[in-house]
Amino acid sequence: MLSAGIDLIETERIRRSIRNPRFRSRVFGEAERSQLAARGFPVPSAAACFCAKEAFSKAVGTGLRAFDLRDVQLLRDEETGRPFLALSGTALRLAGGARFAVSVSHTKDYACAVVASEEGGPAAPLPDCEGLRTLRAVLRPRPADSNKGDYGRLLCVCGSEGMAGAAVMSVSAALRCGAGLVEAALPASIYPVVAARLAEPVFTLLHPLPDGSPSAGDGAALSGAVARSSSVLIGCGLGKSAAARSEVSAVLRQSSVPVILDADGINIAAEHINILEACKAPLVLTPHPGEMARLLGATAADVQSRRKEIARSFSAAHGVVLVLKGAGTLVASPDGRLYRNATGNPGMAKGGSGDVLAGMIASFAAQGIAPYDAAVGAVYLHGLAGDRCAMEKSQSAMLPTDLVAMLPELFLKIGR
Repeated sequence: MLSAGIDLIETERIRRSIRNPRFRSRVFGEAERSQLAARGFPVPSAAACFCAKEAFSKAVGTGLRAFDLRDVQLLRDEETGRPFLALSGTALRLAGGARFAVSVSHTKDYACAVVASEEGGPAAPLPDCEGLRTLRAVLRPRPADSNKGDYGRLLCVCGSEGMAGAAVMSVSAALRCGAGLVEAALPASIYPVVAARLAEPVFTLLHPLPDGSPSAGDGAALSGAVARSSSVLIGCGLGKSAAARSEVSAVLRQSSVPVILDADGINIAAEHINILEACKAPLVLTPHPGEMARLLGATAADVQSRRKEIARSFSAAHGVVLVLKGAGTLVASPDGRLYRNATGNPGMAKGGSGDVLAGMIASFAAQGIAPYDAAVGAVYLHGLAGDRCAMEKSQSAMLPTDLVAMLPELFLKIGR
């Protein structure tokens, strides 16, 4: 049990700092600032939040410089008023899977906090933030008389020889996120692999020729699948064969429902960027920095140095929702909205994590959720799953498939 306190009479500098907006943005997390702002940002309460951060640093045996202060948020449960610590980023890793109880007290002149490890204790409530609010707003409780037709039909055009796992991960994530029916259009050669892992999808089998070109009949089969869908995901593990190029072109030109373009779908589009203009349906692109660089004819370093500017300008110029992945994933809308995600950790930097995210976005879009909201909710939930997996399995050992396995627990916690 470790404690920290601040004497607000003797430390007038603390009072001045807490009143400074720049100091607040560096020290307090988004949800923490929101709760404090709702009460007029009282100095003693803000000081208590700072004390909790310091007490946490003592509990894990580090100093305050070991983590971003915004990664430790002192929040109150909206129903019970009970204080709890919401951890993310480096602070979550330092916690090592332990949960921490916190007690705070303050007067107008003094603030203190006590933090104690309670490994195995009850999980803290999810901290309020834009991502969580979006997810709860768009995912309503299901009526008792609903059926699968009420929750959309998603078409996933994913996978190729050697990349069956991408199809498995994107489709399984889509299934876990609630789409009523998921159809997977993939090469017949990988069907046994995918079907052995997943019993729930229906399949449209394609038959690309040995040289990679599309076979007669594949175009009609794909067109029929697009026509009966409420959203289409294309690109995960697709490759860049002639058949893959034909499929990307056909989906962009034919779809009248939201299209989520990921991975090789983006790489194909980057070679002929004007192909994006052929899509008359809502379009979501999910590039990592390297793919974004290909879209722009730039370098990944250029993208990383101007992430917000690039996300906003590309989204507006092409009329697409852009999900620029990486630390602090950005979701940009053509109307100027920009969301910066605060969940997630470096353990998610593994092949397959993007396939999971793409399946989640596409599943929400198939259920009729507006593309921007679908992307914001999925990005938040994807990162939250990553944070929970890091707590249970470590950042080094966690896998993208663990993210999918974590989703049921998180939906229960969110109440959906």
